[in-house]
Amino acid sequence: MYILEVISGPLDGKTWSFDREITIGRDDALAAACITLDRYVSRRHAHIRADAEGLVLTDLESRNGTKVAGEPVNGGATLAFGDRFLVGRTTLRVRQAE
Repeated sequence: MYILEVISGPLDGKTWSFDREITIGRDDALAAACITLDRYVSRRHAHIRADAEGLVLTDLESRNGTKVAGEPVNGGATLAFGDRFLVGRTTLRVRQAE
């Protein structure tokens, strides 16, 4: 089990739990992690998938992109627990549930 956590942005402190994958976006019909208050987040913005090699973050062709360590995500980016990434103007991280 994993926890996706907002660490900076309009929903600071908000969390979502997920088992294997989660979609991030502004539309709750399309995204389990819904960030409605950030107008720079696309309806279906990014996706995180946990596999045998770790966590993979993918930008879903969002208008404003997804960044890890200030660099745009092209294709997929590997995340370590605690790595910060930017979706719109919201900073998030993934950690393992206790």
